[in-house]
Amino acid sequence: MIAQIANSSFALARRSVTMQIKQHALGYAWTLIIPMLYAGCYIFIKQQLNGGGAHTVEGWWDVIRAFAGITLFQCWMHQVQETSDFIRRNRGLLKGMSVGPIPFVLAIAIEGVIALVIRVILIVIAVPVLGLSLPTDWYAWFSFFFSLVALLASATMLGLLLAPWAVLYADVRKGLSSIGLPLILISPIFYAALEKTSGGLFWINVVNPISAPLAVIARSLRGEDSVYLLPMMIAFGVSILVLSWLFRSLGRQVPILLERMGN
Repeated sequence: MIAQIANSSFALARRSVTMQIKQHALGYAWTLIIPMLYAGCYIFIKQQLNGGGAHTVEGWWDVIRAFAGITLFQCWMHQVQETSDFIRRNRGLLKGMSVGPIPFVLAIAIEGVIALVIRVILIVIAVPVLGLSLPTDWYAWFSFFFSLVALLASATMLGLLLAPWAVLYADVRKGLSSIGLPLILISPIFYAALEKTSGGLFWINVVNPISAPLAVIARSLRGEDSVYLLPMMIAFGVSILVLSWLFRSLGRQVPILLERMGN
């Protein structure tokens, strides 16, 4: 049964990636284009505000934070949207497959890992290209990669949590497509996360599912610690617990939701 689920998951993920490459002339290049546009606009505005002078080291780290933040935010949001909408999009296949809905969720997760790897490579390459130094401490790299895992886990958990409601109410899908800009503005992407544990913005960043990982990533690339590491680890543990519960209940929910969709 496990082998069948794994084979089905990889087959569905391969099918989705192949379709994306065939449907878009630039393929996965869109992974780079939009964050580069954001980073380019950010660099231009920073230069104008600084009187058109050359960037300092701190300024280039601001650019890396913005580029990495937008890039990873897009990946996170895409994962949430794809996971929350998998029942509606795969209605016919779900009725015909005997292994249940889990392969569809795992296929989206596999595709998310591929997209995440591409983005991480671009971020890591961007650091020396801008004349900055990558961290040499193993703990900084551990924090960096753990933050990526936490991002993927929270996106999958939130998507699965919303999946039944996205089937029943189109407002959920509309809300997800509309919440992107507010999340970008409130998350530590275009501003450095406050490292003080007092103040409302700190607690907003703790509650925001992407703020703590992005804050840790920005600091770990510089070889520095972040106070958001502990809240992120706690949130990761909660995500894993909720995911295990959602996977168990998914098999009972999907037949009922498919029947409701049929009506």
